Amino acid sequence: MTQETDRGGGTYGATGVICKKTGLYKASDGKIEFIEYIDENTAFPPFPGGTGTASCTWTLLSLTADGNRTSFNPVKVTAGSL
Repeated sequence: MTQETDRGGGTYGATGVICKKTGLYKASDGKIEFIEYIDENTAFPPFPGGTGTASCTWTLLSLTADGNRTSFNPVKVTAGSL
């Protein structure tokens, strides 16, 4: 892992770090996966789940990381059930 990659060098970045490559990024807490479009030169946001303030690592979606997955299955849950 290089310092450039740690700082959002195009493949991933932590909350608050400046994104270096525009694209679709995902973050997960093991229960739910969020996919968000993040622009270059903007800070990676906190994890959207829970209180929305937790730090996380955002990973750029790619065929290498996600195989041949071309879609995802949305899940709707009752508010407060998680």
